[in-house]
Amino acid sequence: VRFDIHFAGPGSDEASYPEAGRAGRDGEPGYCELLFNFADTKTQEFFIDGSNPTFEVIRDVYQSLLSSADSQYEVQSSIEDIAKSAGLKNDMCVSAALGHLSRSGYIERFDIPGKRIRGTRLLQPKSLARDLKIDRKALEEKARRDRSKLKSMIDFCYADRCRQELILDYFGEADATPCGTCDACRNQGAAPPREGTVEEITIIRQALSGVARMSRRLPDGTWEGRFGKGRVIAMLTGSRSREVLEAKLDQLTTYGMLKSMGSSGLQQLFQEMEKHGLVQVSGGEYPLLTLTTKGSEVMRTGLGPKMRWPVLNQKSDPYKPGSVVAEVSAQELGFDDVLFDKLKRLRLALAQSEGKPAYSVFSNQTLEFFTRLKPTTLDAAKKIRGVGEIKASTYLPEFVRLIAAHEKGR
Repeated sequence: VRFDIHFAGPGSDEASYPEAGRAGRDGEPGYCELLFNFADTKTQEFFIDGSNPTFEVIRDVYQSLLSSADSQYEVQSSIEDIAKSAGLKNDMCVSAALGHLSRSGYIERFDIPGKRIRGTRLLQPKSLARDLKIDRKALEEKARRDRSKLKSMIDFCYADRCRQELILDYFGEADATPCGTCDACRNQGAAPPREGTVEEITIIRQALSGVARMSRRLPDGTWEGRFGKGRVIAMLTGSRSREVLEAKLDQLTTYGMLKSMGSSGLQQLFQEMEKHGLVQVSGGEYPLLTLTTKGSEVMRTGLGPKMRWPVLNQKSDPYKPGSVVAEVSAQELGFDDVLFDKLKRLRLALAQSEGKPAYSVFSNQTLEFFTRLKPTTLDAAKKIRGVGEIKASTYLPEFVRLIAAHEKGR
């Protein structure tokens, strides 16, 4: 298998790791892509809710069975009918509740000849719903663990650390090191976390102010969200959508304040703020964006964490390394597999001579730019994304000589 793709975020790292690991099991390079949107977590939360009924849900299902049972203490109703009778919408949750009742000895399920539904027999018909002996703490602990696994997967999707290092850390590998080939490792040389400029700090304070004006401050000084992330971004960009106007969000002082950034820029900014604990998104069917205590402090003082800042209110220089035009131009050029292999061998030799991992010399992404752009002078190579001053003086001359020799056919 050469290519593995997740069309939506898996429910846990335990699910993600073996699935992604199917690519490249023969030792050759494998490619894994994860397409993730936070809205996809609603599906995972639906499954978590379905497999983790609360004690109250189990009690209501049992009461429904007591009320529907015939003289033989049997109920011949479908899962859907039991759910409707108990006032529940999630059929999975009802099935899980029946499983708990069965394991606790209150019911047993049986096949009904000639029907496609199963029946339920009450084994303790004298037991009242309020007296069910179900381990509530165990129910709550399992739900907590399942939600923790989903939270870990969401953090994985938004993380800027090495993907392999994160996975190995999760499974207890204390000596995990960066792989040098994942998207996070390839981007580290181009956009390391840093303190914001005056303009960037102003923008982040305006964004946090927008969240505050769309939240409710509680008596203890914490914040309670009232709107989702999409609605907050729509307000900050000056959207005239019906949802914004009906909620009178166009009357807020922060309305349209960050219009120049656009929705895409603000999405990146909010992802970074969420990773650094300035805002948080609640779970449930309607996730709400909330200002945290840390975010409130940054909004007030402007003293924020080091972040990977998106491009904010800046006109892109088409010739600047890392710009959209430069990257598209590189992608349009032909790719020289032979040169790429030569560059990788040179990188490995240099890294081994210094006892360092290969990615610390140049990332795969930088080697790819070398391969496509084929710079034959130091000045040209220095303009390539991922080449800093130290690496330019230490490693770059040998790479330029190799590229020049390759171009001459030697």
